[in-house]
Amino acid sequence: MNKIFNTLYCLFICCTLQLSAQDKSSTNSLTIVRIVNSGITNKAYPGAQLLIYSNDSIQFHQSFGFHTYDSIIKVKNTDLYDLASVTKVLAGTLAFMKLYELYNIDLDEKVSDYFPSLRRSNKKQSSFKEVLSHSAGWLPYIAHQNLVRKKNGTFKKRTLQSQTSKRYPTQISDSLFLYKNYQKKIMRRIRKTKMSSLGSYNYSGLWFFLIPELTKKLSGLSFESFLKKYFFDPLELERLTFLPSTQFPKKQIVPTEYDTDFRKQLVQGWVHDEAAALMGGISGNAGLFSNAASIAPILEMLLNKGNYKGKVYLKAETIALFTERAYPEGDNRRGLGFDKPSVPENEDHYPSQLVSPSSYGHTGFTGTLIWIDPDKNGFLIFLSNRVYPSRNQRGLYDMNIRAQLLDHAFKN
Repeated sequence: MNKIFNTLYCLFICCTLQLSAQDKSSTNSLTIVRIVNSGITNKAYPGAQLLIYSNDSIQFHQSFGFHTYDSIIKVKNTDLYDLASVTKVLAGTLAFMKLYELYNIDLDEKVSDYFPSLRRSNKKQSSFKEVLSHSAGWLPYIAHQNLVRKKNGTFKKRTLQSQTSKRYPTQISDSLFLYKNYQKKIMRRIRKTKMSSLGSYNYSGLWFFLIPELTKKLSGLSFESFLKKYFFDPLELERLTFLPSTQFPKKQIVPTEYDTDFRKQLVQGWVHDEAAALMGGISGNAGLFSNAASIAPILEMLLNKGNYKGKVYLKAETIALFTERAYPEGDNRRGLGFDKPSVPENEDHYPSQLVSPSSYGHTGFTGTLIWIDPDKNGFLIFLSNRVYPSRNQRGLYDMNIRAQLLDHAFKN
């Protein structure tokens, strides 16, 4: 009789604990839904996608709101968002990590050893480690879009035209075509930019414009082809792409901003970042579009130390090297390409109070975030178009949406 009682009691306790765990999971999911919906209600963004992975499976995957505030097109899990600077890790850094392995790149080598045009510039001493960790002193950005028009508002010669031709073959918006050699101008401007103090942290996207050229030099493949060969195709990432307008209908691509300065139209299906647009939409700095589901396999591969479904894409030691702080003794929180949590002595708790020191990821200007936390065996993907209808909307930052989501992501 006692044995029967003990067995029944154990079953009762197990069921209670299981229900308690389910209740906690359900409560946490409701909290997450409330956080995302509060951003929509307060017009931090009109819609969003959220995917949370932990304990070896997707725990939460949902779309919210609409493409725009007119509430006509609901966001679906298949819809594509402009990833903005998340491209720096899902394309630029990912490609460089593979190049590092294939061609035995020494991170202390000078970038100018691979780019002769930099050998007589103020960037001749910059190493791969320095540029990847944003400590080389390169300036943050060049506003190329401010250099394409005359004072009367018309486009300068050899910049942009409203019709395609042999000299203007590359479409960069619904009604603009880029001069065939304009990318050479971008490279010259990068070479001529001034430098800030070497060694101090200064976030810069300029190096990431050079990665496609480095990829072509070393592998013989275009940047996009290289990424497809080694990652996107074997991982079956059907909706992670550059130039989505060439592959998907507009109704499946979430718009970003009404661009009143450069393109003078709603930007939809073309990269929001102006410099990446003037690279033809394919850059290591910005340009990728995706839904959350097509990003997840890359993050799962990184979380699993380079392995995904039995295939090795990157060495575990490569991932460990690139995702740890590059200069752990200083105040630069960055890894190599990847962003990291704020250093312990800072009090801003970026990107969240509860992420582990081992975690890493990146944010994007359009309102995106990917973050991997190996200590918690999980990752989070948040996609939004917070720049609609204008980049001046800062509700996403003011409400601290992304930090709140990270705080609750792995509580299940």
